[in-house]
Amino acid sequence: LSHYFLDLFPHKEYTIKTIRAGQWSKSLPDFLKVFLDIILGLAAVFFIAGLSPLILAASFVTLIPDGLTLLYCIFPANKLLEKHLKIHWAINNICGNKKIPAFWGIASQITVVAVAIYFLL
Repeated sequence: LSHYFLDLFPHKEYTIKTIRAGQWSKSLPDFLKVFLDIILGLAAVFFIAGLSPLILAASFVTLIPDGLTLLYCIFPANKLLEKHLKIHWAINNICGNKKIPAFWGIASQITVVAVAIYFLL
């Protein structure tokens, strides 16, 4: 649920156009962005919180909504993934147009990370 809550706030999203379009021969850079994002995020959790099983499990669970969105891009005929995508997009769009300058998107993400670190420590 924390993922959906944090999606309410303006933040910078990167594009995965080639994955969404099913352009598999051109999609390696987009897949690398996604997996680098996951790896760096988990590495930050390991570095800050150590190997606490509870924190690691929570970190993994927070990735599930975006993982399901990625799976929908790969398997667009899946009705369950489509339903999740509609819910996820609806939550993302509750606060209206969140297209903001990169500076503010990154600043909001840094703020969220700082607050999370404060509560983890």
